[in-house]
Amino acid sequence: MTGKYDIEIYNKRVHYHLTVKRNITVIQGDSATGKTELLRMISDYENNGISSGITQICEKRCVVMENASWKERLATLQQCIIFIDEGAPFLRSKEFTRMVKGSDNYFVLVTRDSLEYLPYSIEEIYGMRQERDSQKYQNAKRIYNETYQLYNLQAKEDIQPDLVITEDSNSGYEFYHKLFGETCCSAEGKSNILSYLQKSQGKEILAIVDGAAFGPEMQHVMQYIRDTRNKIVLYAPESFEYLLLRANIIDKTSEVTEKTYELADSRQYFSWEEFYTAYLIEQTRNTIYEYSKKKLKDTYLTSGNFRKIVSQLPEQIRINC
Repeated sequence: MTGKYDIEIYNKRVHYHLTVKRNITVIQGDSATGKTELLRMISDYENNGISSGITQICEKRCVVMENASWKERLATLQQCIIFIDEGAPFLRSKEFTRMVKGSDNYFVLVTRDSLEYLPYSIEEIYGMRQERDSQKYQNAKRIYNETYQLYNLQAKEDIQPDLVITEDSNSGYEFYHKLFGETCCSAEGKSNILSYLQKSQGKEILAIVDGAAFGPEMQHVMQYIRDTRNKIVLYAPESFEYLLLRANIIDKTSEVTEKTYELADSRQYFSWEEFYTAYLIEQTRNTIYEYSKKKLKDTYLTSGNFRKIVSQLPEQIRINC
């Protein structure tokens, strides 16, 4: 499944609006923010249609999947947007993860907890809030609920790091090590980022992670960043391959990063990181830029190409070079 879909669902009392564009979207947030009511309305509309008093507007069928016979039901669904509440015990199972991978559906997971087995994007973690701006909506008597990005990592302050920690240990690490020198180290995977931050006291730290799949780690990492006295900046491009595509070292590859939701089929790619890697490998096959995640070719590190990649980093990251 590919595409970007707006979902509106409302009755006389409440109105919901959200947009999904990846195979996995997560809605978090505190209780009493309307998440349970959203699922109830989708389920009611699915079972009773317009006789429920609910209007639903979406190009795709929206369904709520509950615990009963979930495997059998999921196996029958295609081209649907599937909503699942945190109360479903299968949500954190490896079996559910296996069925999401390669599925021809999008999933909206309503949960306050991190889901360690699923590679979801930090950009697709949302909260839900009420919008009472009567000028924004025609019917001011309804309670309007809309989603908002929970984590906004737009760099707001300069950092000249004493320590750079990368999630990547291969091609991406090679690039960052050339850029930052001996201040750069690899955490050898996203699940190790937090422990590296915790043991690096008294330093200005830049942590570089692959945002397209870092979602399960965000809650704990951001809580630590808020609580610590250290100055820590988290930089989370979709992936290192995304930066290479954005740099246009190979002609016009940045175009695929603009509307990835039209290209990254959920049946083939578990995350956009997988898509960017596969696309870059295919575009550079049998060329001087032939890409491998394990080892970065020297052609990417020539002065001209190196500068193109560096230009994709936020200007707030100050580099000693």
